[in-house]
Amino acid sequence: MPDAAGGVRGHPLVSVGVPVYNAERFLARALDSLLGQTLSDFELIISDNASADGTAGICEQYARADRRVRYVRQARNIGAARNWNVVAREARGVFFKWASGNDTCAPTMLEQCVRALQADPGVVLCYGRTELVDERDQPIERYAGDLAFEEERAAERFERVCSEMALNNAQCGVMRRDALRRTALDRPFAAGDVALMAELALYGKFRLLPEVLLYRRQSPGAFSLLLSPLERRRFHDPQAKAPMKLFRVRHHVDHLRSIARAPLPAREKLRVLGTALRLARWDRVHIWRELRSLLGGAPAAG
Repeated sequence: MPDAAGGVRGHPLVSVGVPVYNAERFLARALDSLLGQTLSDFELIISDNASADGTAGICEQYARADRRVRYVRQARNIGAARNWNVVAREARGVFFKWASGNDTCAPTMLEQCVRALQADPGVVLCYGRTELVDERDQPIERYAGDLAFEEERAAERFERVCSEMALNNAQCGVMRRDALRRTALDRPFAAGDVALMAELALYGKFRLLPEVLLYRRQSPGAFSLLLSPLERRRFHDPQAKAPMKLFRVRHHVDHLRSIARAPLPAREKLRVLGTALRLARWDRVHIWRELRSLLGGAPAAG
């Protein structure tokens, strides 16, 4: 039953999930920015992916100091995507936000995004603009690639996310938990976060607010796509012995599975399917190289 704040009685309005791994350097700053939000009706779930540094001690300290904080520690490293999905599955709020242990948020981030989501049921995700900062929190630049995806047709939103999303700051926005939980969540392969965003775009619009609400840190190791192919595989599967094969094929097959799950009218589902097949056709040279490599031909690029 809804309460006066728009949540469900006995549950927080927002769940904030913080997946962390060896994050001791910036974690306290990240948690302080979340716990200092102007909207206070939220729970904060930390999943520690078997960190080997001082992360556990910091998390335990915050859990003792603030009853909104729930701390879970994994017994072993389960990979980045699976750890991000742990906090999403633990969430109880009407709305959900992922937060990195490296980055900080403006104090009004939750308040502004929740207000926009409550005002328009057609919006499934809301986020603000992003400022890139260095390791001392000094500004580098305002990121110019944050985009709104507010087309009425799911097929158009899907195509734009697949084609235009670069740095995925939207994933650290605020989204409707029920819609997110109908997806396959974050995928355990490189750029799997963008595959998730493409699927989520089938459920509603992405709104971009004009204010800077996320301060994203540029530091060594912050971007998995800068890793080698084997390092990227181990980022998601620590026991991997070789790089992932058929990377692009996996992405296109994943799109088809997302479309099959989506609760769309038959005609719109066919439009999205046509878009996905067109994207695969445009990528056919890389797909063919991957297949040749798997069969013992020329090695796949990248």
